[in-house]
Amino acid sequence: MNLYGDAIKALRQVILLDERVRTTSLDLARIGQEVADLRDRVSRLEGILAAMMARPPQAATARERRRLPGPPDQAS
Repeated sequence: MNLYGDAIKALRQVILLDERVRTTSLDLARIGQEVADLRDRVSRLEGILAAMMARPPQAATARERRRLPGPPDQAS
């Protein structure tokens, strides 16, 4: 009877290991998809930053345009 008990115990462990492998496989696929999504988001952000850095500086803000010029320097 001990031989049958060992065989059943081994089969149970194989079944549990198979389930773990399946679960791990699904987790790995999900993580891979999340990494791909993050890579796409980072690429878009890099594109936005590159476009902003390539732009010429914008004109003064509306508040700076409304400000009156200061008195001229009076150097003698």
